[in-house]
Amino acid sequence: MDIMKGAVALQRAEDVTKAGGTFSISFFPFSRRQPPTGNVALKTYENCRMRKPLPHEKWDIDGKNFFLFLTEDNQPKACYRSLIRFMSFSTDGNKLKQIKWYE
Repeated sequence: MDIMKGAVALQRAEDVTKAGGTFSISFFPFSRRQPPTGNVALKTYENCRMRKPLPHEKWDIDGKNFFLFLTEDNQPKACYRSLIRFMSFSTDGNKLKQIKWYE
């Protein structure tokens, strides 16, 4: 499996979206308002596109910590950037890449 740095993966997701392509993303969901009560499973969304912040979105921490995207059915989603573990891009045949944030 290929390994990609987190900042490079996010830039690539932006470039793929601008070119009309899609990406898949797998991350660990987390909410500061509702902490997990048991095991947290990896969540995966396919055929996603990046998005801009919506007017009603307000965060109690800096917004640069979030990765904003639209799912296949145009539902707006957000996740903590540092919790992203895997991504694949339509421009390279959806080959899965492991995301490393800290090395």
